[in-house]
Amino acid sequence: MLLRAFGPVDASFPGPVDPERALALSRRFEVSARVAARQGRKRLAAELGEEAAAGFSEDRARTTGSGLRLVELTREIAEIAAGLGIPLAFLKFAALEASGLEVAVHRPACDVDILAPAERSRELQDALVAAGFRPSGLPEPEHQLSTLEHPVGGAVEIHRLLPGVRPDGGASATFETLERCGLLLPCESFPGRCFVPTPEAQAAHILVHGLGQHGWWPASYSLLKMVADLIDLSREALTPRALSWVEADISAAEALAVGRLCERLTAGEDLFARDDEPEAVLLRHILAGRLDPDYESALRLGLFRAQPSDRPPLLRLARSIAGTLFLTRAQVDAIYGPPRHPLGYLGRQLARPFDLLARLGRSGARSLRLRRG
Repeated sequence: MLLRAFGPVDASFPGPVDPERALALSRRFEVSARVAARQGRKRLAAELGEEAAAGFSEDRARTTGSGLRLVELTREIAEIAAGLGIPLAFLKFAALEASGLEVAVHRPACDVDILAPAERSRELQDALVAAGFRPSGLPEPEHQLSTLEHPVGGAVEIHRLLPGVRPDGGASATFETLERCGLLLPCESFPGRCFVPTPEAQAAHILVHGLGQHGWWPASYSLLKMVADLIDLSREALTPRALSWVEADISAAEALAVGRLCERLTAGEDLFARDDEPEAVLLRHILAGRLDPDYESALRLGLFRAQPSDRPPLLRLARSIAGTLFLTRAQVDAIYGPPRHPLGYLGRQLARPFDLLARLGRSGARSLRLRRG
């Protein structure tokens, strides 16, 4: 999986390959479409057989269809913003695609992330709702408004800031910060005033989003997507200046491990040969977080671990606890599934503290078992 997703195209395998397992693992880590795009069906059929090759090709077709739909959605949002005179900066998938990297054919995504000027973000949210977007009912995180869903597919997240990205050494960057620091590049192919962050700024955001926001929850977000995005963007974008912008949340050692992991994966090197290399430890963390149920469960003990934030630590912790204990109906649906009766929401909400205690207890037991082993 790693060789075909990131390594040299002509890299040879160190041993026999199980076609079904190769496809299943690639899907588990959300890189099957990337493998298909890099290798082509003919090569995959020769290496894995027609059935597995067809599976990879189907994933690429599905990802491409979804990606092109998000590209259309991005343009629709830009047109609405242009009518209001609101400038936008694209983030994540939308930024990579608008930068000309053509990731829509191989990078899985389900939403469009944009950064709007803080004082006009709510105005844009209201305009999108008036245009037919539906509120998701999910609570608003510190860095963005509540997610909106398009009636025919796709979602949009309007960011107020980039948590943990601090180019001026102060608070997390807003649209105004990036503009003032000269870190926005115009997108002439979109209506209105649309921008993408510079490669340095994109790399900083990708890094802090991957490690800072999702590093301890690899089961919920495949960290190989972070690796893929950095490789596609260009590893050279992770400059010392970019790393200085995230140093409050990402240590120099962690950033170095990510950079080295990208370098060695693209070179097709074996990262399992030694146990003490930071990039190898990081890779094992990424893999175990989705392949080892005990390890993934033990990581949940970091439920209230500090994440990139501009709030005082005690306030951040209090809001995190409250948001975890007291669920909205949309959160109940997302975590437990819709109940059969409306009163089921109340039951789930009342039982939530006890469910959390049980989950944390199981996670603690698995953590102890792992440490003893």
